[in-house]
Amino acid sequence: MSVTTTGTDLLTIEGLGHVYEGRQRHEAIGRLDFTVPEGAFVSIVGPSGCGKTTMLRCLSGLMKPTRGTVYLGGEPVTDVPRDLALVFQDYSRSLFPWRTVAGNIGFVLPRGLPKEERAERIRESLDAVGLSGAADKYPWQLSGGMQQRVAIARALAYRPKILLMDEPFASVDAQTRAELEDLMLDVRRRFDMTILFVTHDIDESVYLADRVLVLSKSPSTIVTTMEVDLPSPRDQVATRASEHFVQLRTEIAEMIRDQSTRRTASGAGAAAADTAP
Repeated sequence: MSVTTTGTDLLTIEGLGHVYEGRQRHEAIGRLDFTVPEGAFVSIVGPSGCGKTTMLRCLSGLMKPTRGTVYLGGEPVTDVPRDLALVFQDYSRSLFPWRTVAGNIGFVLPRGLPKEERAERIRESLDAVGLSGAADKYPWQLSGGMQQRVAIARALAYRPKILLMDEPFASVDAQTRAELEDLMLDVRRRFDMTILFVTHDIDESVYLADRVLVLSKSPSTIVTTMEVDLPSPRDQVATRASEHFVQLRTEIAEMIRDQSTRRTASGAGAAAADTAP
């Protein structure tokens, strides 16, 4: 199944910036301007500590940015939108251990949803993530990778227009991570879904996305927007071994390395100036 990208911008970010005030003022986000077209898979990658999670919290309405505006479907985001779902990195904290898998998924569904449709959404979402037989299990009976699948299934059952994912595979082993990456590509095709995926893994950002946004060190800005024109369907071995994949991931790695080098040099220069007689 092919993925439909309409060309219409579903998510629009204009002049987004955020400053944490306190004893030590910290400007996490400098200025971000970008769009996420409907049906697209956009990855965001950058150096450690560049404000990726802060950005996602602002985009999802969980945090009010210091400046700038986020639009979802043309409407400004002032609270958590109904048409958005967020999958966190720490799946163990996002699931209720006292609820079954089906109970965790059903928890996010509208109260007035008919019983038959509720059951169908739970069944369809579990089938989509390969957990058809796990509805009556509890999270603590599942592996880490399976728990993250439940978190993804819960987001799918909610039927959002856009899915935000905050380094969702960082806590699983390499083999499980590869399986979950392929799962997301399959889910994207199956549900024709718009996904904004934040990761610190450069290879993962290229493997999954149509477009990669590279952020600078904080206060973060967009260093570049890179279109990923790798053929589909993608394959963990063949795609990653292709010359074009290697070229893209190398370019991104060099950009991130250069950002880190500049910031280190800048910090050393400032320190030298402070200690000069």
